[in-house]
Amino acid sequence: MNNLSFKVWFIVALTLALSAVITRLAWEVTTAAPSLALIMSAIFAVLNIYALLLYLIIKPSLKKLRSLPVRIWVSAIVTAAIISAIVHYIRYIPSPLASWPLSIIIASLLLTAVIIIYLLALWVLWALWVKAIMRGDSSE
Repeated sequence: MNNLSFKVWFIVALTLALSAVITRLAWEVTTAAPSLALIMSAIFAVLNIYALLLYLIIKPSLKKLRSLPVRIWVSAIVTAAIISAIVHYIRYIPSPLASWPLSIIIASLLLTAVIIIYLLALWVLWALWVKAIMRGDSSE
């Protein structure tokens, strides 16, 4: 991935796609003010995913991926996404959209799975970091 034109076109495509997502989310702020916490945390997650991808596209390296700042950054992004999912779930259950009994069960199963995956991902991220510290690797 050292080809400059590939990097530029990838960044252009990524910028266009995420601009559309952020525009759509910002549009929701004007139409659905009560959902502000959900929308703002989703925008935070999308902007940070974009920034992280740009950071890794411009100068990719495994050392960056293993660094503590990137682990903290990924943890913050995933935490914002989980907060959005929980807020969405809390707002969805009492809504008329959840009138079908199976929709509540499906939403509950999905949210439970996402929370478990989140906890497992955090466990792996931080276990690898602790392992690196125990090894005495000062670059992390």
